[in-house]
Amino acid sequence: MPLQAKLILLSLLPLLLVTALTSWLSIHQSKTLGDQEIQIFEDGLIRSKETALKDHVDLAFDAISHIYNDDSLPEEVAKQRVREVISKLRYGKDRDGYFFVYDQSGVNLVHPVMPELIGQNLLHLQDENGDHLIEALLSQAQSGGGFHRYLWRKPSTGENVPKLSYAAWLSKWDWMVGTGLYIEDITYEVAKLKSEVNKNIETTFFSVIVIVVVTVGVIVVITLAVNLHEHRLADRSLKELAHKTVMFQEDEKKYLARELHDGINQLLVSSKCHLGLLGEALSDNDIPVRETVTNHLEQSKHSLSTAINEVRRISHNLRPSALDDIGLEAALATLLQDFKQHSAIEVEAIVKTQGGKLQSEIATTLYRVTQESLTNIEKHAKATAVMVSLQQLGRSLQLIIRDNGVGFSPNAQKQSSGIGLRNMRERVEFIGGEIEISSDIGLGTEITVLLHLEELA
Repeated sequence: MPLQAKLILLSLLPLLLVTALTSWLSIHQSKTLGDQEIQIFEDGLIRSKETALKDHVDLAFDAISHIYNDDSLPEEVAKQRVREVISKLRYGKDRDGYFFVYDQSGVNLVHPVMPELIGQNLLHLQDENGDHLIEALLSQAQSGGGFHRYLWRKPSTGENVPKLSYAAWLSKWDWMVGTGLYIEDITYEVAKLKSEVNKNIETTFFSVIVIVVVTVGVIVVITLAVNLHEHRLADRSLKELAHKTVMFQEDEKKYLARELHDGINQLLVSSKCHLGLLGEALSDNDIPVRETVTNHLEQSKHSLSTAINEVRRISHNLRPSALDDIGLEAALATLLQDFKQHSAIEVEAIVKTQGGKLQSEIATTLYRVTQESLTNIEKHAKATAVMVSLQQLGRSLQLIIRDNGVGFSPNAQKQSSGIGLRNMRERVEFIGGEIEISSDIGLGTEITVLLHLEELA
């Protein structure tokens, strides 16, 4: 796994684990609190309904108390009058609240909304859930009054909906008097509250997800930015090191060239001179001996001349003295002249500068680019003519090297593993220049270098 991916992973894993744990705890806590809130809300609505039902039954008892407690009335007359009063009692916004009466055996005595039930024994009546609702209400009433929930058909809709009833006991006659309220509105309100709570939990969850995604994105961007910055710093350091290495090599070449030219070359020249003097001194000696010695002297002088030329060539290739002594233009002129002599390729040189000695790095870079380009042309281009142009354009210096050789494919050049073109590009880019290499098969190659001069030395 790449180091960059490891850094991002190490940064994100703790965050994701902590966020996941925190999110789970928060959502679990929110759900628990939401369920408690819903239960409290539902219990509050139920209690309000229960209070209202008990109040209604108490009012009904107050309405019949004067009859129920009148001992002067015959019992059957009193019962009939109580049934009539209870059947007429209504309450609620639409006067849809009513009262029902059952005896202890479960026979219906009063039901103003469903009169067909009057006289029927409904003790074993069950709702669709199997609840014996009349039996349960009788039990609640006989125990001092109580509540019971069940399903009952709502007259306005004809649907079976939840209903809450309260029943109280008339002990003298063993009657149960009760009333009920449909509580499907409570179910609706509870469902609505549940939906809102779940929506809030979902909103919180998605908010956490968004925050996590944004945080992860920020961390990834920052990590990539830091990694890119460090990579650029490392790349810059490597380029600086490479440039210092190249310049160190140039200094070494310069030193070695000087040593060859001023040291070994001078010794060779001196040896050649002494051999010449020796030849002159032997001119008056015995002819056979003179001829033999002269022959050896000539061979020695030829070898020394060859060695001198070779030392000069090596010295020049290492570091042309003209580049340090009289500047870039003279060094380029010598380089082009030598190239023309040993390659037999026509060379056209155009040099238009403002004079003055360039900085060492600039001069060395342009010279090495030209030298490398000419080497590539000689080896690969099969060219018959080369044009080298060095011109100063304001505060910029432009070098163009163009040949009429076979050229190459730009794609092949990009995939090439050769170090010549790469070295040229790195040299130019390090000192802040621009280099462009363009070529077409059969149309030759052109290398353009543009340097922005800080100053002319």
